Amino acid sequence: MASHLLEGQALINNNVTFIQGDSIYLVSADRDTIEIDRKPFSIRYFGKRYNPEQKQFYAAQIAVLDNRKDIGVLTVGMSTENIAYFEPGSGMAQNENCNDYIMAVNESGHHYLIYENESHRRVDLISKKANILELQWNVSGVNFRQTKDLSFSEMKKSTLYFVIFLDRNSDDIFDEGELKVVTVNFKS
Repeated sequence: MASHLLEGQALINNNVTFIQGDSIYLVSADRDTIEIDRKPFSIRYFGKRYNPEQKQFYAAQIAVLDNRKDIGVLTVGMSTENIAYFEPGSGMAQNENCNDYIMAVNESGHHYLIYENESHRRVDLISKKANILELQWNVSGVNFRQTKDLSFSEMKKSTLYFVIFLDRNSDDIFDEGELKVVTVNFKS
């Protein structure tokens, strides 16, 4: 199980978990493939509280892509500036305080997921231990390039690529353990 040392000597778990009903898909490797049903699901991860007053902009950044070539060669040490879906200004803010989101598939943007408090959040707080939060993003459907919202059963694609960036030190660099690339195959 990979962990990452943060300020205050707190250990944070770098695993990402996809949850669908009673099924749990643990992603501990930097690159992994899972297969899920064509139904709503959640992505659970560990992070820190978003705190703009203290200039602590902790967020999960998740790009969802439908073309394998858009993953490119993502490696430790790369800057997000040169990656179209993570470059500055490409974050897509969801409505705050929703329990379910329509996931946007877009090669020029990413979901910018924060948890400041129960009044200002884009993900749900599952648990808290010291300054480490267990957070969950609930996904109820999909939208390809700002067209029509679809349920997963209406989606024609059978594979989507999730690039999950948990920038632990807010330096916009893929450091060890901060990046997960997950190929999600949807069962027919």
